[in-house]
Amino acid sequence: MRITEYYNNKIHGLKKQLIETYLFILVIFHIFSIYIYLFWLKNTFPIYYFAAALLFYIYSYVLIRRNFDISRVVNAYLHFSSLHISVIILNFIDDSLVGFIWLIPMPVCAYVFLKRKTVVYFMFYTVFLMIFIMIYSKYFNHHFYEYDKKYLRPTNAATLLANVSLICLFIFYKLKISRLEDKAFEYNIKSRLRNRYQFRSGSSLKENENAYSLPNKNKNELIIDYQKLESLFLELDKYIKNNNYFTNPSIKVSSLCSDLKTNVNYLSRAVDHKGYKNFNQYINSLRIMYVKNLLETSDLSKVTLMYIYTGAGFTSQATFNRVFKQFEGTTPSEYITNLLHNKSGLAPDR
Repeated sequence: MRITEYYNNKIHGLKKQLIETYLFILVIFHIFSIYIYLFWLKNTFPIYYFAAALLFYIYSYVLIRRNFDISRVVNAYLHFSSLHISVIILNFIDDSLVGFIWLIPMPVCAYVFLKRKTVVYFMFYTVFLMIFIMIYSKYFNHHFYEYDKKYLRPTNAATLLANVSLICLFIFYKLKISRLEDKAFEYNIKSRLRNRYQFRSGSSLKENENAYSLPNKNKNELIIDYQKLESLFLELDKYIKNNNYFTNPSIKVSSLCSDLKTNVNYLSRAVDHKGYKNFNQYINSLRIMYVKNLLETSDLSKVTLMYIYTGAGFTSQATFNRVFKQFEGTTPSEYITNLLHNKSGLAPDR
């Protein structure tokens, strides 16, 4: 899988997880509201109102679980939910303006899931609804029920707490998504710079040409010193080979970073700079080279294949077979057969 696809999948997974959690909370809230109106307040009229909203949220949840387009679901939700909330605000506006805070998460939600133009639209849409509610409230005289105002203060406190929590939830996920977006952007820029560097590597480069920068309106300049990456990879390669570190099936990148006094991100850049997809691919390449060397120098009538691949750091034959074929284009058994034929001076059977 390409690195960019990996980051896109991670971002999609976070968005899906957030909207599923949010819709699940709304479903629980509306079920609880129906229970209160039905068994406590003995007022059946609002039940139809909450039940319709409940069905919409459940349907949206099902669409998300079936991998329906998240942006379309969120767009529909924001329009429906804002109107739904507006009716609730109208029922309590005579005694409190705190209900308006229910509209604040709307543009925040759009900021997480939708494009910038759509976020601006929902900001204006939210302001329009607030103004409309303030004007229309003068002519609105229907309420769900007559409530005791002594419950107003704890209700307002709960409303503030709930909406602040929702906003914090959206911001938390937005920060996680932004970090992944930055990593994906950095990888794309790094790939473009590496291709440019490799294209020019045939000519003699001055020392100051080892670093490239690419300006972007929305990002800080990303400067990668390929000379340092090259030096770090050579140090890594020497350290691993001299200590046969790749033969350790429990090899940890964090331990290597500690020994080489670097960090995981920079070490990954160095490995990627040398053309490997990731650190595991680099380690597997060393293990396959080690296996091939053992096959060529060992007496295959006295050693088993299991002894060879476990000595190289593979924990199972299935993994070894798969990795070996990826690198050599043939299975280990076919490779050994050809090797034995070559040693005996015979051409392999076709």
